Amino acid sequence: MTDLKNKNEDGKVEIIVNAAQKRFAHFGLCKTTMNEIASDVGMGKASLYYYFPDKETLFEAVITKEQNVFFDEMDKVIHSGMDATTQLKKYVKLRSLFFRQLLNLSKLRSDFFYNSKPVYNKAFERFNKIELEMVSTIIQSGITSKEFKRINKNEYAEFLVHLLLGVRLVKLKYKDINEFDMNDYEDLDKKSCRVAGMFLKEIVADPN
Repeated sequence: MTDLKNKNEDGKVEIIVNAAQKRFAHFGLCKTTMNEIASDVGMGKASLYYYFPDKETLFEAVITKEQNVFFDEMDKVIHSGMDATTQLKKYVKLRSLFFRQLLNLSKLRSDFFYNSKPVYNKAFERFNKIELEMVSTIIQSGITSKEFKRINKNEYAEFLVHLLLGVRLVKLKYKDINEFDMNDYEDLDKKSCRVAGMFLKEIVADPN
């Protein structure tokens, strides 16, 4: 990442990532070529490789950009003054939107999420780490305000994240991403919200 920052002094990295993001969203990862992206930004393929050595590294940069949008939105939620229950519900909604965008960008088969390359794993590991910290922060705010029971915030944050991941992976196991339609996304949203509701019942403090 530091190397990319150094190379971005002329703003080219951001221009390339934005162009790649549009290409991936429209055609998917597999059907997009580095030649097309180079043409979109008006540079030669060799110049593009100076910034990104391969398409996978560029896709990782696009994923990271999408992740940062999610983190920015979550940061607003955490500092909004809303109660912790509402914050967790907002988190689940925003997480579903982020997941949908990731599927649109990749347009890969379901096994991508089981056998992704190491270059993607770095981005996903980073996301998971920050996501867990954010959910832990929300749970801690609920504990502090006595809205939630006195629980292990890190343990329960991991539990919720894994529950939601399980809902998504089960859906992907039985239907390829390319076959997803609006009904599938709505079904996924409903099931995620249902899981969140069950989780909240477990941790909300007894008013008595």
